[in-house]
Amino acid sequence: MLRFPATFGHNSFAFNEHLDAAGAVVLANVHATVTIDEREVNTGFRDLRDPYHLTTGGALGRSHKNFTSIRLGGRIQAPDASQAASLSDKERALLAAFDPALCYRDSPTTEGAYAFDFTERTTDTTTYPTGLIALRYYCRPAEKPRIREATAEFGSKPYALSLIAGDPRCYEQTEQTLSLTPAAASGNVVNRGTVPAPLRATITMAGAGNAAFTITRAGVAFILNLAGMVASDVVVVTFETCGPYGEGKIITKNGTRNFALKTSSPSTWLDVPVGTTSFAISNHTNVTSCVLAWRSARA
Repeated sequence: MLRFPATFGHNSFAFNEHLDAAGAVVLANVHATVTIDEREVNTGFRDLRDPYHLTTGGALGRSHKNFTSIRLGGRIQAPDASQAASLSDKERALLAAFDPALCYRDSPTTEGAYAFDFTERTTDTTTYPTGLIALRYYCRPAEKPRIREATAEFGSKPYALSLIAGDPRCYEQTEQTLSLTPAAASGNVVNRGTVPAPLRATITMAGAGNAAFTITRAGVAFILNLAGMVASDVVVVTFETCGPYGEGKIITKNGTRNFALKTSSPSTWLDVPVGTTSFAISNHTNVTSCVLAWRSARA
């Protein structure tokens, strides 16, 4: 993130424009950029700790991740020829892009969260031949940026800002898909990250389906009643609330919620484990395709 360009989705705000996609310096932009010079990423947890009342210690209880906070610091820089005016322009652009209320107003369906895209290096050139991984958080500003101005720092303005991600995971920018059909009813899903990834299934129908259409992953069966479908109906299952796909445990038919289609246990939902996992569909009468979509996820 510190050595590559980065972009926040609201107003398409760009950082590190003095660097190209490979991390090389673009001399023309050295004095016309907003740099990221430092970052801090922290994920919070909530648990059910219960201290013992009459003895030493306690029960740690279950632990759950909640928010990931991202703190960035750097400098607003402007070219010498138009320094004062350009600095003010960039400052106003930064304040508008990272205004929490504006983010929410402009994207209420995501609660003001936008993609924050950046790049990191890796030694795994087998999976990532360029040695670079394009990554993303889905987050919104936690507060407006703090910008400091001092005559001793003429020509630049230090800033600090905070982002908060309701989905604590970091994702690869590229979505992966697997299309399952009656002729090719099973296949492998690969999560190249370090934590299970959320899943979305899009099922396209050619007519009335089976009352027990099933998506299976490692012995876990997710079952839908598709007997009432007609040609061109589309059923979408979002298996969990997440940054890439929004509100989870939602089933829609042609865009309208229809939870009654689910006949497996209310607690049965699927995700994408780390590594390679086989998925399959069965009882797939009149199913044109079942497209599974996911993004590799990292802690």
